[in-house]
Amino acid sequence: MCKTLKTALMVLVIVFYGSLAFASHTMLDARPASFSFVSYLNAGGGTAFIQDEWPLQAEFSYGLQLSPWFSLGGFVCANPLSNFEHADLGVSIANTEAAFALMSGTEFIFTAYPDKRIHPFLRLALGGITVGYLEDVDADEGYDRAQASRSSFASLAVGLELDLTKYTMLALRGGWRFAGHAETMGIEKHGLSGLEVCLSVKTVWRNTISSL
Repeated sequence: MCKTLKTALMVLVIVFYGSLAFASHTMLDARPASFSFVSYLNAGGGTAFIQDEWPLQAEFSYGLQLSPWFSLGGFVCANPLSNFEHADLGVSIANTEAAFALMSGTEFIFTAYPDKRIHPFLRLALGGITVGYLEDVDADEGYDRAQASRSSFASLAVGLELDLTKYTMLALRGGWRFAGHAETMGIEKHGLSGLEVCLSVKTVWRNTISSL
């Protein structure tokens, strides 16, 4: 009985060390682990319908294309609400010079038929809106500080995307946005809510990270 036990233990020890040697050899021969992901960069401009005016809108976003039909990223866009020093924009939404609206947050993009050259998409944006103005306090050239407040912001839009190349797309979208700000600078409460339209160029690329 004792001899049998010793033999069994010896077999187990041999198997154990043999497994370690095999695993070490396999790990040394294996290729370095790697993973990849797809990024996108979107830049464009458009307009928003605010208090019977159509101020310009500039927009920039960056994120990850997690699948062919879903992307997640961050965005920032801005509207001038009045004229600026040395810049007559023809905008009089606010009764204060150098007034602006700056929106930022997270965007969720859902794409249908991504394998087609022209495909529809839906974009949901959630974040905040900063409404304020730039102030010149020393009478010298340029602005010295900003007076602003931030509140909630949301936008829902639908659009079409056209593949110009394998990595570049042209996107056109339109939708409705909600701005949760209080009354300010002659703008009524939630007055910056309304329709918006944007035309942009989107670029995608694949990132691959390999461990040494």
